Amino acid sequence: MFIIVLIVLAFTQAKQITQTFTIKQLQKQQYIPINRFGSKGIVNYKIQSRIIKPPKDYENRQLDIAFDFFQQDSWQLALKRDECSRQQEANKVVHQSIQASQDQKISINEGQLSFGKYHNVWIAVFNNCQHNIDKVIKLNNKNTKLEITIWFYEEGGQEFSLEEQGLLNVVGILTFVTIIGFIYNYRIFKSEVKKHGEWDYAYLFVLVVIGLEAIQNLINFIHLIVYNFNGKGIGAFSTISEIIQIVDNYLLMVLLILLAWGWSIEFMNMEDWDIYGSLAFLIAFAQALIVGLGRLVSNQTDYHIYEGWVGYIISVIYITLAIYFYYSVTQRKKKGDSIDNFYFQLKIYGMLFFLAFPTFLFISKLVDPYKSYKIIIMGNMLIRMLNMVLMARLFTGKSSDYQKICIKGKSFLDRGKFL
Repeated sequence: MFIIVLIVLAFTQAKQITQTFTIKQLQKQQYIPINRFGSKGIVNYKIQSRIIKPPKDYENRQLDIAFDFFQQDSWQLALKRDECSRQQEANKVVHQSIQASQDQKISINEGQLSFGKYHNVWIAVFNNCQHNIDKVIKLNNKNTKLEITIWFYEEGGQEFSLEEQGLLNVVGILTFVTIIGFIYNYRIFKSEVKKHGEWDYAYLFVLVVIGLEAIQNLINFIHLIVYNFNGKGIGAFSTISEIIQIVDNYLLMVLLILLAWGWSIEFMNMEDWDIYGSLAFLIAFAQALIVGLGRLVSNQTDYHIYEGWVGYIISVIYITLAIYFYYSVTQRKKKGDSIDNFYFQLKIYGMLFFLAFPTFLFISKLVDPYKSYKIIIMGNMLIRMLNMVLMARLFTGKSSDYQKICIKGKSFLDRGKFL
């Protein structure tokens, strides 16, 4: 399942975007969005293009390609036209001459985009309507490729697009909070093990989730620091961070469902593994689908990977899990105030986790498009951290309801009534 996720995570966060096309691909594609960048000031762009392994017969041949730059409002108008007539709405058109040579010489074109309307969000599109390369090099040669790199940045060197500004600070705070939170809860966990002489597996589950979140935030923070300097970051760190986040989300989903079934309160041993295993697989599939759909369908003109129908499908998945979770919690037998209070709190925390994404997606549709990134991405980061803090508090503390009702806290004689 996660192998699919590894493949779709090839698109790393960056404003220095590189795309490579074979001659066969160029024959089929005409208008290709490459990059997008938002700024409140002047935007600098740098285009680097080259022909990779051109045929020897085309040595030193000059080939011309075009790039169209659109402000966000102009791009919306262009989308209403046929692909090859969209250039009429472009705010700026740039032509670049590429030399086909065995040393794969790089052609560079630099310039500026002046301040415009609507938050100055720019779309860069490779205009291949004239097919100047694939008409000349009429080969289905897989070795001959066109490589295009478009790099956007502000005059002062700012690499973060308008909607991403502030992300580094948010992730920095989350990194600090989750690391401190993990250390704090680890000490409590060690103290509990020493006191009872055994592990509390539910609390260990929570500790693993917090630890993975801390690692994910730290790796992502390092990636964003580098990204702030070069517009690319560290691709491996970005991918690893997202994979850890996927696993972390999956474990949190599984933990919430297990607790909703009464695990560690009413039973400890999993007898019906066929049922539990099937549900765990479905949750894993849903989590992989959540990431995979977004990555495969999104393109460089989207503000985030959950625009369009992908976001609605993911919302349906989360809402379905929320309904199942709520139903499972309400099926728990009422056996006293402490147990009732525990499940009531669990119900609130679980519903907060499952319904956060659909809620943020709905809100994002009511604001300016460039603000939707912060609402979806940063909002989910903060809610996930808040949920982990609440879950940790649910399990820790001498006066917590969990400590009063968990099987671990009962005498071995009393445990026999439950296990």
